Amino acid sequence: MKVTMKYDQGVKKEEVVILEIPEKELEKMVEIDYHHRLASASSAEMVLKRTPGEIIEEWNRQEYNAWRRHHRYIERYATIFEKEIQKAFADNIQEKEHQRQDDYDDVCQQIHQILKPEQADMIIAICIDGMSVKDYASKIGDKPNNVTQRLKRVKRVLREILSGK
Repeated sequence: MKVTMKYDQGVKKEEVVILEIPEKELEKMVEIDYHHRLASASSAEMVLKRTPGEIIEEWNRQEYNAWRRHHRYIERYATIFEKEIQKAFADNIQEKEHQRQDDYDDVCQQIHQILKPEQADMIIAICIDGMSVKDYASKIGDKPNNVTQRLKRVKRVLREILSGK
């Protein structure tokens, strides 16, 4: 008898393998199946021998059902677990973003208290926000060289204030 088996994962997807099983082996399989079913049956129940095709079909169905039950459980709980992780990360990211924004606002407020408004805006734009000197100069309508010199003076003033001199 030839038995055809189909694999979901193999060298080629949906690969089919045909096995040639000798008649003697099939007869042994039928006898073993019959004796197992006879031993597990109640005394009033009539047990008949099944064909090899019926035995293999039931065996494959049991294997598939066990596989499906296992994977359905894993898929359901993995999905729930992934959602919980995403929610936790989203909450954590939002919390860090709020903290970062609060820190940024605090630093900007302190700079505005210490320096003149134009100087504070320049320090915040260039040193904190990362704007280039050239872009800041074009934004305020001045030459980049002038902005660089003003930035050097403001940094020196900040160093003196922060060091306590």
